[in-house]
Amino acid sequence: MRKLLYKSPYAFLLSFLLLQTSYADNDTTHDSIFTDAEVRRILSFGPWPSTIPADPGNEFSGLSTAEKIGEKLFSDTDLSGDKTLSCASCHQAKKGFSDKLPLAQGVQQHVRNTQGLLDVGMQRWFGWDGGTDSLWAATLRPMLSDIEMAGDISTIATRLKEKPSIFNSLTQSGKHRNPISLTDEELVVGAAKTIAAYMRTLRSGTTDFDRYYQALVNNDINGQRKYSAAAKRGLKLFIGDANCHVCHFGPNFSNGEFHDTGRPFFTSIGKVDPGRYSGIKRVRADPYNLAGKFNRTVEASEIRKTNSVKLVQDNFGQWRTPSLRNLSLTAPYMHDGSLNTLREVVDAYADIDMSRLHSKGESILRPLELTNSQRNDLVQFLQSLTEQ
Repeated sequence: MRKLLYKSPYAFLLSFLLLQTSYADNDTTHDSIFTDAEVRRILSFGPWPSTIPADPGNEFSGLSTAEKIGEKLFSDTDLSGDKTLSCASCHQAKKGFSDKLPLAQGVQQHVRNTQGLLDVGMQRWFGWDGGTDSLWAATLRPMLSDIEMAGDISTIATRLKEKPSIFNSLTQSGKHRNPISLTDEELVVGAAKTIAAYMRTLRSGTTDFDRYYQALVNNDINGQRKYSAAAKRGLKLFIGDANCHVCHFGPNFSNGEFHDTGRPFFTSIGKVDPGRYSGIKRVRADPYNLAGKFNRTVEASEIRKTNSVKLVQDNFGQWRTPSLRNLSLTAPYMHDGSLNTLREVVDAYADIDMSRLHSKGESILRPLELTNSQRNDLVQFLQSLTEQ
């Protein structure tokens, strides 16, 4: 089998065509309920782990020394205004680097759910609304947010200067390692970039689905039989009648884009969360976006992504498609933490209220006539995407 590396959310298209070719003339052996065509579709969900691209604009990305510094800073409460919060406060390792709260709790309560960080380096846009265009900018944002960590450039920079080992490492020019003089803002941005370098290393492990995938690749009948019958039935629905694979595809089970899924816009009386609509406006205005002066790699494709994103009314109420890997660890679900269990998520999509979608909403969404057993099978498949 060809080893396929996914460096963008669209690379799956090429890989899927290659897989079609690879298996078209082979006798694919499987003991399952799947047709050969369905097996080829399943094989588009691997292999795992996939290659993680470099964090765009981040000169520290991929440097082991920076990753070690970032790991220390990830748990450092000096990055918050009152020294009570760190990145690890909301992104807890034992909870899939989430917090299991419906809504994130920083200095104030957020209106959105805390997203897990495993495999976060595979994203193109960050946050539920895609309001940042790099992992390092997404790391900096909560440090300076009034409702999250409530820090400020001057205070954080002063505290970093009191940490000789970290300060000395940050005042080196990335891969060139030449001593440089940094402004307070550059110092704090550099700290965020090392944290992002660390977060890029956070990977999810092997799941029951991955073992089944590999058994299919190897024509290993005994290995295939270890995957539960219920999970296989759920997988068949996932790639078939339920249409889940249209948005949740590739090894990371996400297209990395934004969709209207009929979830409520209102956060309280008279207040709404516009989702992607506000995210596009924010990323365009962000002084730390990839078109700004803190981009230290200056790749044309990186800048093009940010400069070319267009704001349209249809973006209102759209949310980023999350990865489904390790989702059993990160309940509750959806951008507002409104669904407590995977069964509730399945029911919400199966029984979707079409009137909640925009007039130009997601045409692939429709109510599904799923039995109770079928819904439970889908849950079993989704649970098989969590590492054991």
